[in-house]
Amino acid sequence: MLSRQRQSGPQRGESLANGLTADGLATKFRLVLDVTDRGNSALALPDVMPPVLGGGGQSWRLLLISLLSCVAAGGAVVGAFLWLVNLPPTANCENAATVTTDRAQLFCAQTAAESGDLPDVLAALDLAGRWTEGHPLYYEVQPLVEQWSWVVLQAADQELRGNGSMAEAQALVGHIPANSSVFAPAQEKIATWQTEWDQGETIMATAQAALKQKDWPAASGQVQALAELKNSHWRVSQVQALAQQIRQERQAQELLDRAVATAAQGGSDRLAAALGTASQIDEGTYARQQAQPYLNRWSDLLLTLGLDKWYASDLSGAIALGRSAALNPDRAQVAQELIWLSQSRQTAQRSLITWRTSPDQVVQLYQAMLTANRVPQGSPYYPQAQSSVATWRQHLGDLAKFQTAQAVGQVRDRDALSAAIAQAAEVPVGHPRRVQAQTMVAHWRQEIERLEDRPYLVKAHELASAKTSEGLQAAIATAQAIALPRALRSEAQGWVYVWTGELQVMEDQPLLNRARSLAAAGKLSQAIVEATGIRPGRALYDQARGAIAGWQREIAAAERARQAALQRAAARQAAVIAEETAPAELETPLNGAAEDAVPPSAIEALAPAPAMPRFRPSPLPDRIETVPGEAAPAPS
Repeated sequence: MLSRQRQSGPQRGESLANGLTADGLATKFRLVLDVTDRGNSALALPDVMPPVLGGGGQSWRLLLISLLSCVAAGGAVVGAFLWLVNLPPTANCENAATVTTDRAQLFCAQTAAESGDLPDVLAALDLAGRWTEGHPLYYEVQPLVEQWSWVVLQAADQELRGNGSMAEAQALVGHIPANSSVFAPAQEKIATWQTEWDQGETIMATAQAALKQKDWPAASGQVQALAELKNSHWRVSQVQALAQQIRQERQAQELLDRAVATAAQGGSDRLAAALGTASQIDEGTYARQQAQPYLNRWSDLLLTLGLDKWYASDLSGAIALGRSAALNPDRAQVAQELIWLSQSRQTAQRSLITWRTSPDQVVQLYQAMLTANRVPQGSPYYPQAQSSVATWRQHLGDLAKFQTAQAVGQVRDRDALSAAIAQAAEVPVGHPRRVQAQTMVAHWRQEIERLEDRPYLVKAHELASAKTSEGLQAAIATAQAIALPRALRSEAQGWVYVWTGELQVMEDQPLLNRARSLAAAGKLSQAIVEATGIRPGRALYDQARGAIAGWQREIAAAERARQAALQRAAARQAAVIAEETAPAELETPLNGAAEDAVPPSAIEALAPAPAMPRFRPSPLPDRIETVPGEAAPAPS
């Protein structure tokens, strides 16, 4: 049997059918096995098994071949398993539904952590940190866990030193798993940080206590103590912060002292100035806590004064005080309510500025009501606001009636004016436009009187236009029919005065003309007698008196001239007689005595009489209009 086997297969050194020797075939098989071991492939077996050699050597060789075949097959299986385990996942990290295996989760976490963002690193560390030694990926992810743990520890150190957040730093360190090699150093760092943190907080507490007591030197000493700490958060950031706080506290205290000194002088202006100064104090300072009671007291005083000004209708002053009080945040709401109350009243008052009503005034009243209704029910100014709203609501109805009356009153008709009077009379007492309504009622009544009396005055003008004595007398009688206290009474009386003057001129002018004719003829005495016939109070009386005075001066001047001539003649005659009878030495005294013998009245008569002014009659007006009305025809 063995011989057949020997004969059936090729012997060492013999050539095979394909040209290979047996030794070459063995060598080829070993190469195939080596390739199989390196490639972890179970499929690299030879197509033709070598012949089994006879005897003991053939058995061990066959056993060796079988053993090698089993090892190759096992290696191929293990290699295939490891290849499958280490295959990159095909999951889409953006779609959570495809991330179902731990390998896929690790792949996505690692990919995200490569960005360097701390949240992604923490998420990856939390994922890998919860895997224990029994997890297939435990040993594979340990290098990543260590790497990510150092990143988190460094981020915690930066958080503590940069932002000064101890709690955040501890929270970051808490993400480091206990089985990480970084866990122990992280805990040591936490302990060191906590010790330095406690020292810094103690120093800061001492500094804050000194600032509350306004002990500036002690607070400045704590700045130096902070500068000696190793932690950069305390040594740099907090040193700067504490130094800045000390400066702010000192400035705030100076502002508070200045405000208190200003308010101590009294007066609303001083209180407002003190509030403005104190409001500049930083709210984060201890001085602001000390200033708050002052601010509240000053604001309350200003609000009380503001309400007094509101009652006194000094609305601008009330608003100014409210704005000053609003600088105090604790009184800002109440101050705003006072401002609303005053502004609403200002708006309502603007609706009363113009004499004639308009739709805009109704809108302004509505705006005033809306502003007043913004004052809440719990406000100290709520009663005043609601009282004003109720008053303005009543005024709206009355204002509508008055607007109707004004519209109707524009029609120049007796019935329309009567309707306007009835409508305006409904405006009640106490309404802001009550006085205006009563004034318009009086005006419309006068308009009715003008409409009723205007025909009489027109008729009088027609009668007077004839310029005859009878026409003027009839015109005067017609105009005098307009009695007191009718609206056209004054105008009618003015025309009566004009027409009476014209009638008197018409009656007395012939008399004055005759007197002037007599005077021109040299009959001054007769002219004076003729002119005295014009009685006092007549239109030409002043002209007659002026003419009489002139004529009297002419008579007096003529008499003085005659007396002077007589005196000069007598003087000359006396001088001649004296020369003939008296001695020569007495000539001069006699001449002086003769001159002295001339009576003073004669000398005065020789002086020229002063010129008297000539009085010219002032032109009388053709028409006197005392009350507005339709134009009456002027006398021709």
